Amino acid sequence: MKVLVVSHLYPAPGHERHLFVHEQVRELARAGVEVHVISPIGFAPRALWRLDPRLRRRGLTPRQTVRDGITIEYPRVLALPRRALFAHSGALFDLTLRRLVPDLRARGFDLVHAHQAMPDGAAARRLAAALGIPYVVTVHGADVYQHLRNGGSVAAATRSVLAGARAVTAVSSAVARLLAPHVAPDRLFVVPNGTLGLTPVAPADFAPGVPLLFTAGYLIARKGHAAVLEALARLSPAAPGGAGDSGGDPRRETQWAIAGDGPLRDELAAEAGRIGLADRVHFLGRIPHDEVLAMMSRAELFVLASRDEAFGLVYTEAMAQGTPVVACAGEGAADFVEDGVSGFLVPPRDPAALAQVIGRVLDDPDGARRMGEKGRVAVTGLTWASNAARQKEIYDTVVGRGRPPAPQATST
Repeated sequence: MKVLVVSHLYPAPGHERHLFVHEQVRELARAGVEVHVISPIGFAPRALWRLDPRLRRRGLTPRQTVRDGITIEYPRVLALPRRALFAHSGALFDLTLRRLVPDLRARGFDLVHAHQAMPDGAAARRLAAALGIPYVVTVHGADVYQHLRNGGSVAAATRSVLAGARAVTAVSSAVARLLAPHVAPDRLFVVPNGTLGLTPVAPADFAPGVPLLFTAGYLIARKGHAAVLEALARLSPAAPGGAGDSGGDPRRETQWAIAGDGPLRDELAAEAGRIGLADRVHFLGRIPHDEVLAMMSRAELFVLASRDEAFGLVYTEAMAQGTPVVACAGEGAADFVEDGVSGFLVPPRDPAALAQVIGRVLDDPDGARRMGEKGRVAVTGLTWASNAARQKEIYDTVVGRGRPPAPQATST
């Protein structure tokens, strides 16, 4: 089988984010699928590069590269600023991508697979029509949490792309529930992400001798960092003798380290200072993935009170290290976290519930270790090989070569 993948989320030299798409593609190739990737890159004139380092990075992306034996093309497409005319991104991308059609037709692809309905699915639909083959769409989150939710022309375009897809895959039951009003049940499937870092690593040598909470996530409001700060304040109010007067109380000694950066960093740091936690909250910025895993291994608890979280690879990575995790109920992590058994699920925007979980972990370290081991077992099946195997079953069904796999389940 030959599959053409369209994804602006694909990693590129010098921009190694969104590895999850490549992980699936690599495993599909290992399973015998011949995959070619088109990753559209927004075009900006060289004169504008100095205004935004992202424009320079995109401009320096090579036109083509090979990664793990997979050929990836990075065609330049027209991408207007501030999401202007985003609803028409398929037509805008087509101005460039149509030039590729003769070569793509000669390759004899069986289907097109887009990662996200907008903008990739909009472009994939036009490519598929030109090539006379079906297309499928994977929804990672933005389509349901932004494009459909915000309404207007972008929502209409998203619904149109989903309606035309032969199959739509959601990365979690939470995403599938939001897609259910727009996609017929026989075309909607859950294909859970795999995870990286399933092998335990040595703990980081960070804040030795004191309890550590660890978070990895972009510093934006929906990630729930402010709720964690408030939970810490509730759990361990400033000691009478000052911030340094802990009296040996683990609740007053607990440190919180956050890997990641974002627009709320200064605001969060200021709030930590205001509530007397400045010396116990550590902003690490972006750190290499192996250091993230080592921090997960070191921590007593991985905490990310994120809402609108389609899946949450960081939870699975922490669980693979044997570290208990706390996530929000009703989000993607509910597919693999059983509350009170393999981790914790709390309501979003609930510092009191977070404080209760943190206190439980600190008060019962043996119980936390047992929970961590159950969490490790719970994610052993979330491999990229199993992800690719299920995706291949859907491909086979779309092109008439196999029996339909089990459809999605919309309950947690």
